[in-house]
Amino acid sequence: MDDSRFTLGQVASRSSNAQVDKDVKQWLVGLPNAQRLDFLKQLWPLNFRYSLRLIQAAQLSRQENEYMFRHWLRVGHHNTAQELIKRFEPVLGERKFWQIASQETLSPTMREFMNYYGLGRLNSQHEGNQP
Repeated sequence: MDDSRFTLGQVASRSSNAQVDKDVKQWLVGLPNAQRLDFLKQLWPLNFRYSLRLIQAAQLSRQENEYMFRHWLRVGHHNTAQELIKRFEPVLGERKFWQIASQETLSPTMREFMNYYGLGRLNSQHEGNQP
């Protein structure tokens, strides 16, 4: 993470549409998993969209992807709901994605937006988990 080409400040302004973005993705994959997770967490408040684009390229394990998803559900603001669905549902699979989302304690606004952009799947999943 000490590579000066890829400081948080430099990466935060990226959109993932240029050659340098391929280099960022390759660099990220070359980091130990703990550093990848740390970098993505630190990038989140600076550019959550780019963090979510990088998660798909980060080659994390299923457990690490689930961990990041849970973390970002808890710390993310409601404006991230649509991007979380767009980027994590393909990574985790639809069923697992909504299962995790229904288990997490979300802010009321985040729950509302997740349900809205998820076309009611959050509420239907949550109701299915009730005894």
